[in-house]
Amino acid sequence: MDLINRYIYAVTKSLPEKQRKDIEDELKTLIDDMVEQNQGPESYEDKVKNVLMELGNPEDLADNYRGTKRYLIGPQYYDKYLLILKIVFGAVFIGVSIAVLVESIFSTQQNVYDIISGYFAALFYGLLQAFAWVTIAFVIAERNIMNTAKDISEKKQWNISQLPPVPHKKAQIPLSDPIFSIIFSTIFIVLLYSAPKLFAVYIPDDGGTTIIPVFNLEVIQGYRTLFICIFILNILKEVLKIYGRRWTLKLSVVLSVLSAASLILVLAVFANNHIWNPNFSNEIIEKMNLSSDFHTIWVRLKTGIIVGIAFFGVLDIVTLLYKGVKYNPSK
Repeated sequence: MDLINRYIYAVTKSLPEKQRKDIEDELKTLIDDMVEQNQGPESYEDKVKNVLMELGNPEDLADNYRGTKRYLIGPQYYDKYLLILKIVFGAVFIGVSIAVLVESIFSTQQNVYDIISGYFAALFYGLLQAFAWVTIAFVIAERNIMNTAKDISEKKQWNISQLPPVPHKKAQIPLSDPIFSIIFSTIFIVLLYSAPKLFAVYIPDDGGTTIIPVFNLEVIQGYRTLFICIFILNILKEVLKIYGRRWTLKLSVVLSVLSAASLILVLAVFANNHIWNPNFSNEIIEKMNLSSDFHTIWVRLKTGIIVGIAFFGVLDIVTLLYKGVKYNPSK
């Protein structure tokens, strides 16, 4: 029966993946048994409604299955918080490892001890930062976004009509999408934040390798705060996708606003001509014996990067709104 499926979905949607199947089976058996025990004259549908009302708010039942209460991050979101934290920690580990590995390969002045100690120091600092900003992102999401429609009085007056429909497969958000986005964006932000000099052209020569950085390393350090803001906005987006796990118009609008804010910050960084290495084209021409036409090519390439960021950013926003309108559950 649809009501039973909707109730089970409402209970299990926020529980860990590995527990869902067992809990679904347990709830299905429990509800069937309770319905069978009702020997009254009511119809089957009325008996189901009475059983579901007796079981109560599916969110409260989900809390019981979790078995523990947390306070900074609510129990309904704590499992997702741990999931995001593990993903971000893994991405930070990859990013820091890449940065230290590349730097050690092209460095001739560091010994093994300095490289190893520097690696663990950078990794510890990166993980600490990741923990802080992911936690802040979750607190912001929980306090200001996730709970907007869930006041206490509504919980007390829960009824069957509030059960969400089980979404169609195409309306569901695959867990792999936000996970991939978190991994990619975290690695990129880690490299941009801690090792922007790695974004460079590496030219082998007789004495080793000439490294020509793409960015103005002094200027880009001043944008670290913006990088953190971009990171938090991206984490907020993916947290909401993992929490919602289905497309709705409301979710799409919120995600679009976050995407627009992130796009504005990204453009504020890369559209600033001072962030690029002012000597990049001159050094490339000198080291690679290119013609002066490379000056024009480099200017066009920078413009192309900015236009590409804007285009794909707007495309992402339009796609989000389209999915929200198309897959928004009918009332």
